[in-house]
Amino acid sequence: MENTFWEKFIQDYNDAQMLVIGVGRQLHKSQFESEAAMSEIMDFYSKFLDKKNYFIITSHKEGCFKDSGFNLKRVCNPLDSSEEQGQWELYNKWLSATLNKKLMIVELGEDFNNPNVFRWPFEKIVFINQKSKMYRVSDKFYQLPENIGERAVGVPENAIRFLIELREYLG
Repeated sequence: MENTFWEKFIQDYNDAQMLVIGVGRQLHKSQFESEAAMSEIMDFYSKFLDKKNYFIITSHKEGCFKDSGFNLKRVCNPLDSSEEQGQWELYNKWLSATLNKKLMIVELGEDFNNPNVFRWPFEKIVFINQKSKMYRVSDKFYQLPENIGERAVGVPENAIRFLIELREYLG
């Protein structure tokens, strides 16, 4: 991707008061070369997110964040088990506080197996919150509805490749 894209992405990140990241199937651990490769990427980004008011929601049914550097109080896995009910409630409370805030939404590699978990809700959030920006990263399902097009960017890229390129850009 071009440097101008990364500059805009980083600017939106820096401007955002709050950040929500949706982690979809393209970032399932089976999609990485190894668990070490997955851990390396996750550890790299956990350091950046510690500087933001963020929340991660994932459609993974197994706890892929349990052994990562991420703050597990900032991760919601609603399909994992009934134990996640408290996290789901915390996520929804956090999400309600994003209204009228500069919110950056990054959706990484989601498909249509569970679009009601975060794909469709993210679109609705961007439609309602006029201060929000969204990046939908997927090599197949990057399309966006027209009603949010000016504040959302569809990135036709595999989510793992996207994270690797971003890491390279950040140096």
